[in-house]
Amino acid sequence: MEWWLLSMLCLLGLVLLFLEVFIPSGGILAIAAILCIGYSIWDLVLHEETTIAILCAAFTLVYIVLLFKFWVKRVGLKTDLGGAEALGDDVRAARELIGHRGLVTSDLRPAGIALIAGRRYDVVANHGYIDKGDSVVVVESDGNRIMVKKSREESQDD
Repeated sequence: MEWWLLSMLCLLGLVLLFLEVFIPSGGILAIAAILCIGYSIWDLVLHEETTIAILCAAFTLVYIVLLFKFWVKRVGLKTDLGGAEALGDDVRAARELIGHRGLVTSDLRPAGIALIAGRRYDVVANHGYIDKGDSVVVVESDGNRIMVKKSREESQDD
């Protein structure tokens, strides 16, 4: 094969590497790229075109480093979430429910649904089972998990 055809094969491999960044191929494009680049450099060495083989190899290494830097920037690994609010609205709302009373609308065995402060929430019974229609009080909120216990008072809502 001519040296310029082998150089074009190396460039084709570099294009396939670039496409691998944007097209999820499961590594097929990357493998094809490695085969193209490897074969072109190997055949250039066999045809005693050592200078061109070294240039292709050096250009490939520089290209891979630049492509990796581009990929890291594209993925956004440098994103700073320091100023972002760590808690979502559902977690804040769940924390504000501690101490509120509600009515169980489905059996809690131990998880189910309760009507608390006029809204339906997925809740978990603190101990045992709680029957539908029983009054409960919110005792704990861990993330968006709301823990309730059976209330001694028969008040339905605050």
